[in-house]
Amino acid sequence: MASVVHGATMLNNTMTKDVRFGLRMLRKNPGFAVVAVLTLALGIGANAAIFSVTDAVMLKLLPVRNPKQLVYFRLLSQQEHGSVFSRAEFAQFRERRHSFSGMSAFDTVRLIGTVDGQGEFISGECVSGTFFSVLGVDVTAGRPLTAEDDQPGRPGVAVISYNYWKRKFALDPSVAGKTITLKGTSFTIVGVAPARFHGIELGDAMDIWVPLAFWEQLRLNDHLTLGVLARMKPEADAKRASAEITLIDQQFAAAALGSKTTPLAERELLVRSVELVPGGRGLFDLPDGLPRSLLVLTMVVGLVLLIACANVANLLLARAVNRRKEIAVRLALGAPRIRLFRQFLTESLLLAAAGGALGVLLASWATSSLMALLSDGGALRALDVRTDVRTFMFALSVSFFTCLLFGIAPALWATQMDAGLTLKGASKSEGASTLRLGPRKILVISQVSLSVLLLVGAGLLVRSLQKLGMVDAGFRQENVLLVSIYPTLSGYEGARELALYARAQEQVSAAPGVLSATFSRFGMLSGGRWIRVATHFSSGDKEEKEINVNCNPVAPRFFETMGIPMVLGRDFTGADGQQAPRVAVVSESFARRYFPNEVAIGKQLRFKDENGEQNVVVGIVKEVKALSLREREPLPQMYIPLAQAPSDLLGQITMEVRTAMQPTTAATAVRDAMHEVDANLPVVQIITQEAQTEGTLQNEKSLSTLSTVFGILALLLACIGLYGIAAYTVVARTREIGIHMALGARPDDVYRMVIGQGMRLALTGVMVGLASAFVASRVLTSLLFGISGADSLLYAGVSLLMVLVALAACYLPARRAARVDPMIALRCE
Repeated sequence: MASVVHGATMLNNTMTKDVRFGLRMLRKNPGFAVVAVLTLALGIGANAAIFSVTDAVMLKLLPVRNPKQLVYFRLLSQQEHGSVFSRAEFAQFRERRHSFSGMSAFDTVRLIGTVDGQGEFISGECVSGTFFSVLGVDVTAGRPLTAEDDQPGRPGVAVISYNYWKRKFALDPSVAGKTITLKGTSFTIVGVAPARFHGIELGDAMDIWVPLAFWEQLRLNDHLTLGVLARMKPEADAKRASAEITLIDQQFAAAALGSKTTPLAERELLVRSVELVPGGRGLFDLPDGLPRSLLVLTMVVGLVLLIACANVANLLLARAVNRRKEIAVRLALGAPRIRLFRQFLTESLLLAAAGGALGVLLASWATSSLMALLSDGGALRALDVRTDVRTFMFALSVSFFTCLLFGIAPALWATQMDAGLTLKGASKSEGASTLRLGPRKILVISQVSLSVLLLVGAGLLVRSLQKLGMVDAGFRQENVLLVSIYPTLSGYEGARELALYARAQEQVSAAPGVLSATFSRFGMLSGGRWIRVATHFSSGDKEEKEINVNCNPVAPRFFETMGIPMVLGRDFTGADGQQAPRVAVVSESFARRYFPNEVAIGKQLRFKDENGEQNVVVGIVKEVKALSLREREPLPQMYIPLAQAPSDLLGQITMEVRTAMQPTTAATAVRDAMHEVDANLPVVQIITQEAQTEGTLQNEKSLSTLSTVFGILALLLACIGLYGIAAYTVVARTREIGIHMALGARPDDVYRMVIGQGMRLALTGVMVGLASAFVASRVLTSLLFGISGADSLLYAGVSLLMVLVALAACYLPARRAARVDPMIALRCE
């Protein structure tokens, strides 16, 4: 035991001495230390910042008890997909659960919360009383919701979020007992959720939770179903639990059909199933391309880190060459090579630790900017993105990895030299110089090739973004103002809601600088509702066939206001009201796809819902990009009059206003006109159509911007590497250069020698980088639009840029070499 303690003490003393020696050596050369630490900090900081976001989006679990036991129910059927369960079916699940210890239903609502007469938009959830107990979330103040709160006839109670408590009540400790009014109903606050708990929807922060008993009066028009969250028993089997819930769902669906069961319905019942989706990370409400973009950025910053490591390794090799006599003397005096190796590695570890610490600070500063760039104030605002212990541990791991990556090779080279030959001066030989330059050449070639790879990737993303910006969306975007309103939050429904739209359209159309105004349920490039309709594709068809179409309820003058040409037929008018015959306008692609040999005008489209309304096609319009600028094929688009839209197709409405001036200038007049219609009408947002279109490209913009920044950083590091090896070549071959010049060599010859060596390395790196980029471009294929991964013009441009940078990096050392005095050079050691 004593020997073990003695050995540990000796090891500790030795390590302490190594650290002190390493610090002393770094202090002797502060310029080298600063450059190395900053280089590593940039690489480690970039990785830590991207990790912070990736961790929050793809890795971090909900701050609840045993989050891995949570599951969400997702229905899979020919008719419906997702969390689409009724309250009655949820009751069946809850009563017959065997594999679950708890179950809760929920639905997101958007409301105007009024406190002390002041209203504001808030996000909330109607949840069953078991919501907090199923999650295992306690409260910061007061109490959580309970099953008793969810009983019909009980007074309204609510739990508010910590952020809402802070924002609205200034962390008032007596907040319990205060009231908040939602859609005319008073709710008494009974508790405050923990600060870290924002809800179960990733990226969407909830302000309030109220009992499900109030869902009918608080829910949105188009929210007719609930999501279901459950906690599995520890011993439960996931497949058996899924089969159990699927059976209950099939039985419930069969009972709902009753006597209406048909052979087709029976077949649909057999393929109907309920999938259990892991719920530990919450429900995703994030941009579709974000995880893929983060994956690309992770690879990009990984390459930047490799370039940084190569740069520091180059510096360490140069430093080892400068210390070769010191190393040789220590070896000659009997120092063990392993001890020297350990000391060199300790210096590398100190550099990595300092770079990691500074990198974490850079990451904490850059994370907020990174989040702002990625989200543009949108879906990521509620994510728990911060530089925490997980980020610190990641940075620590990366620092250790980089230490091994850039430190081992120089340490091995430095400790494997022949002390005798070095002390005899053999290091002056050309062979020794070549040996010393060999590893450095490989590192420089690696830096250049990785830089080319990153620059090509960034260029492809930028070119793709340019192509997207040139896409014809099918409508006129200039001078259009979009006003998003939510009338249902102020109690507008049915005929009263439609009358509001008519008054607002008339009032705004008469405002100064306004040419026309209209409404649509879904703005351009902001989505739509997929519905099922049935029709006879040709006059010879005996039976109807069902199709899925993207439906958008719009008001009169919509096509005129948005600049969508009418191909055939007519626009909607004020006569197309609730009591008028049902009509529809379809897109050209709709008409070509479903009525290829007949005129679509006059065809009947029957809604596949409980009412089964028949809509007659009265017009055909040009194609538009309804959902995304990336649409390769036109979507079958159907428009119906806003006045004839089913209630579940209404909700947040967009008013489109075409102006005779800059739309931002007319915004005040439009807002005043809306205020005259109803001073309390909730206006969610006012934005130009061009800005809204730009917003749809936020993911592409952020990815191309960040890739370009990291590409430029890689180019800068490669430039430093090329400059370093050119400068070292001049120093190492000063005597040789002096001999050449004494024998009559001209300065031009020296320029060619120094620049030639640097350019050979650069061109080799460019060729390797182009080949790597060609292969790696396949990873970006799904992110590109309108271009191929083998863009020859881009490849040529990047190659030219790299060559010019290499020339600039080699020019200064070459000029210094050309000015060498032969006599001084010949006396150089």
